[in-house]
Amino acid sequence: MICDKCQAFFEAFFSVSNIFASADHNDNANIAWAHHEEVLHHSMRELRVTSDQLCPICRSILSSPTKWELRDLVPDDDEELDVVLEVDAKNTAFPSLFVTFNAAGGKIGRLPRRMLAVCDGFIQDEELGAALGHTAQLANDSTGSDASLELAGYWLKKCLDHHDKCRQESSTSANSWLPTRLIDVANDTIRLIETKEAINEGNDRRYVSLSHCWGRVQIIRTLLKNIDEHKNCIDPKLLSKTFQEAIHVTRKLGFRYVWIDSLCIIQDEKNDWEAEAGTMCDVYRNATLKIAAAPASGGDAGCFQARDGLIQFPFLVELPSSPGSERVPPLYGRSWVLQEQLLSPRMLIFDGFQVRWQCNTSHGSERTPFGGLSRHIGHQKALRAGIFSNEEFFSIPDIASQEAAAKYQLQYWMYTVMDYTHRGMTKVSDRLVAIEGIAQALSRHTKKKYYAGLWEQDFWLGLLWSVAHENEFTAEVPEAFSLEHNTHVRHEAAIAPSWSWVSVTVPVVYPVPDILSLHRMCDVLSVRVAGTPAAKSGSLKLTGHLRTGYVDAIYPFAIRDAALSNPHMTTPKPTGAKHLITYRGRSFHPNDFFVFSDTSPDTTANRLSGGQNWRLIRGTFRPDELIPPNTQLTFLAIAQWHVGLAEAPATTRTHRPHDPITIWSIALVPTGATNGEFRRVGYAVWEDCAWYGYMCGVRERPGRGVEREAGWKGMLAGTHLEKMGWGGEEVGGAHKHEWVRGGETPELKRYGHWVEVAERMVTVV
Repeated sequence: MICDKCQAFFEAFFSVSNIFASADHNDNANIAWAHHEEVLHHSMRELRVTSDQLCPICRSILSSPTKWELRDLVPDDDEELDVVLEVDAKNTAFPSLFVTFNAAGGKIGRLPRRMLAVCDGFIQDEELGAALGHTAQLANDSTGSDASLELAGYWLKKCLDHHDKCRQESSTSANSWLPTRLIDVANDTIRLIETKEAINEGNDRRYVSLSHCWGRVQIIRTLLKNIDEHKNCIDPKLLSKTFQEAIHVTRKLGFRYVWIDSLCIIQDEKNDWEAEAGTMCDVYRNATLKIAAAPASGGDAGCFQARDGLIQFPFLVELPSSPGSERVPPLYGRSWVLQEQLLSPRMLIFDGFQVRWQCNTSHGSERTPFGGLSRHIGHQKALRAGIFSNEEFFSIPDIASQEAAAKYQLQYWMYTVMDYTHRGMTKVSDRLVAIEGIAQALSRHTKKKYYAGLWEQDFWLGLLWSVAHENEFTAEVPEAFSLEHNTHVRHEAAIAPSWSWVSVTVPVVYPVPDILSLHRMCDVLSVRVAGTPAAKSGSLKLTGHLRTGYVDAIYPFAIRDAALSNPHMTTPKPTGAKHLITYRGRSFHPNDFFVFSDTSPDTTANRLSGGQNWRLIRGTFRPDELIPPNTQLTFLAIAQWHVGLAEAPATTRTHRPHDPITIWSIALVPTGATNGEFRRVGYAVWEDCAWYGYMCGVRERPGRGVEREAGWKGMLAGTHLEKMGWGGEEVGGAHKHEWVRGGETPELKRYGHWVEVAERMVTVV
């Protein structure tokens, strides 16, 4: 209950506001809020007294300054100080509550005006009002308190009763889908059950799933040697803190069953593990609720966190974090958890000092029961909409061009792949199976087929993944993948075809949003994939333009194999800074140029000082693995686009019809098994018509140059490029750009006569 001073403050505020007679508890439009401000307390001691009397507003005011600010402002609690409370309604339909600490007489100074709360008008939901009223009477010293779970129960009931988008009839019907095993927590016992044997038709079939980090400390697991023991009884003392607290929540919310991966899957039985991993889509989609232990990095950390529950009153606004202070809960850095986030219709998230709610209709927290921070960012929302909708996924009704709509949806998948691969994974061999559930769920809402990480829709665009030289993807899970501890860029035992991003163990990126505008330059004839959810093989047949050459590769930091053998040709760990690579006395960024030769390079000469066949190509080459510089590569052109540059010194990109052409390609090497069969080893972007054998565009670009010594001089010596002008003019004729058309492959005569190019079919495995 608020103290007398706060009560008087709000009575004065209401008296100066105009609340019209027609206003009711569902209508804020008929209220004219007025600005109101007054000194609430005259010293810190006064404030502490009312805070200790459990006034939530005074407790919130007391917690708003940092301990360092309090130390500097008022070392003495009795020192004269004005604590000014203010309701500001000048620029908003709803009033906002602010506090300012003002030193009396200007002796000490003043703390900045800070928002404490935003008043969302009257509580329109009577059930919420009742729940909050009851919550105020309950113990609230941790996120696992009765008060927190009372609000969680309200969210759950509200969602089940009223949210059409979140309802799943199968979760309550007598014939609803069930996992193979569940943990039964009824009657103060804990035991593993086989659902086909223990749960009959007509029984309560609702269950909860748990999302957690395994961590470095070994947690209890079901194994072949203890499964019978677990079916009889699981000793609560053997459970991790996270498991114990998750079971407490399960019981408090009225559920009997909970699904926990380490207990419901036989961990040392390969066939059982693969079979159960393949049902993850249904496990999370059919769970009535998912409990997420967000801040816990391991089982010993638990779900709950002690806190001062009094300052979690519903309308409290979270103050923005200072730059660089954002904390990513360990749970959201895990690859497996992305699947759980997207597939679960509703989630109760134990997230540090407060509990959050997320479902397909709404989200909220104890501070803001409906609204506030959402754990789902743009691409996650798009995929969840696709999973829980009956509409074709690769279609957006509001976009007239269905070709464009499909690319937008495909882009969301690409963002999801980037999000997923940047997360941490204890076993990198799980990379394919840990995203299988998402793919299965989307497959039910599209006619397009799914192939080991890529979709049939614009399959050619799906091939354009790469291992980046620097940070190119920003999400809520940065730095979660441990680059240093990942020793091999390829899986020790292949789990996917080389053309799939699943074939590498490290984070990957896609050229988004460019993919929305790229023009196809190859034809996908067939795609074949076979295997288990955990490992697949496959082949891809394409026709397109191919040219061969050699690359002295510069390796991304993520390819740790290269750091040992080629440290001088490996970029540092991405930090946001632009690190240059020095090659033969010239320095450049590997996103700006790569080192290429049409013919077999002079490998007898020192690579840093000799080998005159090497030259710089404007663009980027990103290897998927270690590639010796004397390995002949076959490049297959996938896509193209006009990409120009505004007049120097501007750096704005243009896409005019006659701008130079950029080509996106993949690099292949023969498998040696069958003639015409290749595997992918890299990704290359050829800028300024370099693919066609020309060097068009602006010679010197701001921020994209070659530094030290003679710059370009010498790098072009002895090559056909000496014969060409920088405007794209070759001796004997002009180089034209106007042939780029969607889905068309240019005629071979468009290439420089010195370029060896062929159009044929290849098989990539």
